[in-house]
Amino acid sequence: MNINDLHKEALSGDKIAEDRLFQKLSERFEQFAHHRIWEEEDARDVAQEAMAIIAREYKSVQFETSFIAWAYKVLDNRLLGYIKKKRQRGDKVVTVDDINLAGGAMIEINIDLKKRLLDCLKKVGSANRRHARIVSLHYQGYNPDEISDRLRISKNAFYITLSRARKLLEICLETGKVA
Repeated sequence: MNINDLHKEALSGDKIAEDRLFQKLSERFEQFAHHRIWEEEDARDVAQEAMAIIAREYKSVQFETSFIAWAYKVLDNRLLGYIKKKRQRGDKVVTVDDINLAGGAMIEINIDLKKRLLDCLKKVGSANRRHARIVSLHYQGYNPDEISDRLRISKNAFYITLSRARKLLEICLETGKVA
């Protein structure tokens, strides 16, 4: 069952659906925050702050899109607030633009590699939308069962498509072309 369906059931008073809703959100939010903030404790704190806001307001907020879109917007706002506060204090913010090496040394990700990766992701997405959708959902923290259900494909098809997308990315990074 997807998160929007769980939200509807939770609104109708189903406590089990409410527990499952917040369990799924919590798992995804921690993973999503950890992709943005590489300091594990801070990422967990930001995710929990977002969850507290959602738990307090989810029954009364009117959504323009969907519950999950609103929930991720709450998380995005918490993440931006965290980064802004750290930068105002002059603290170094460890984000996806940094790599934390042993010993605490920081280096910037190779700008050329970052540019090539984004270019390759666009090329793979242009070549096959299903590949792009699966990679995107996987990156957002959806598990294979949820992606399979959402895209109405078998779990085996999910793994095959994800493997092909990864291979296309690898080829593109090496050659600059999608085979």
